[in-house]
Amino acid sequence: MARKATLPAVTIVIEWENAIDVEDKWTSAAMAALEREIADVAPRMAAKPRIMYLYDRNAVDPAVIDKALCATAPRLRELADLEVIPTDGLTYYKLKNYGVGRSKTELSVMLDSDAAPQPGWLENLLKPFADPNIMAVGGFTVLGYDDLLSKTFALGWIFDLREERSKTVKREKIHANNCAVRTDFFRANPFPDLPAFKKQCGFWLRDLTAKGYDYTRTADAMTVHAPHPGYKFLAWRAWTMGLDRDYQAFQTATRSRLGRLGFAFKFFGGKVGKGWWRIWTRGRNVDLPVWQRPAAMAIILGFYGVGLAGEIGSALTRSFEPLPAPAPAPQPRKPATA
Repeated sequence: MARKATLPAVTIVIEWENAIDVEDKWTSAAMAALEREIADVAPRMAAKPRIMYLYDRNAVDPAVIDKALCATAPRLRELADLEVIPTDGLTYYKLKNYGVGRSKTELSVMLDSDAAPQPGWLENLLKPFADPNIMAVGGFTVLGYDDLLSKTFALGWIFDLREERSKTVKREKIHANNCAVRTDFFRANPFPDLPAFKKQCGFWLRDLTAKGYDYTRTADAMTVHAPHPGYKFLAWRAWTMGLDRDYQAFQTATRSRLGRLGFAFKFFGGKVGKGWWRIWTRGRNVDLPVWQRPAAMAIILGFYGVGLAGEIGSALTRSFEPLPAPAPAPQPRKPATA
């Protein structure tokens, strides 16, 4: 007897930008985990999920993606309607927008190419949509680790640890690496095109709540995201983080250059202090030996120091235009009375 469908049809949008930078083992782990997850939920879905791998044709050879799929997730084409789709020069958030724009299902999921879904991920990510007022759902992302550098950033980066699930749910954030949206709503309200590298999802969520729409987070939809790939990449990432932070300061905190400088130093002090504290009090949670903790502290200081330099430079030299205030959500019409 066929099992009753309890999960809706869904489109899963996966960018192939992160995969260019990280070690292949993390991308392989993400593909294999996605295959296991789809195999588990497929019998309970109303239709085969549609999975789109989106890439920039100018930067990626599609044969690389096909080879990875064949080697690590050979059943994925059987379990899902899978497409490998080229784009012309689209980057991270634009790839997400483009993918959801091609979705034909009521719900769409955004997942990173180097983020490995954990058991129960898809079902738990979709469950909150039983409430018709929910427009978006954010999952729970943790950073993978296997050496000093990755353990340091598992403690000092933006993601919480596995043990901090309840803390994550309370944070008013959503990450484009692990979230789901109502497709029609997102088409009408895509990620904004901003002069920032990684702040679009934050501004998108700000606008969503300002317009009065509802979203939620769940710690039961977990993925393990690849760590930063090496010191050179980290230096670049720290610099771009500083530029992004200054843009955020201008749009959300202060328009004056002096105020932006203060914002930069406050962020630097807070992040270094928090990172050092977590290294000493949570280091055992990621198997970071005591003798390596001073080195981890130095790495955190250097990372946020580079970010501070970028933020100061931006505050002193760059100018921005204020973003327009988000328009309120349309109100339903009241029925006419006789």
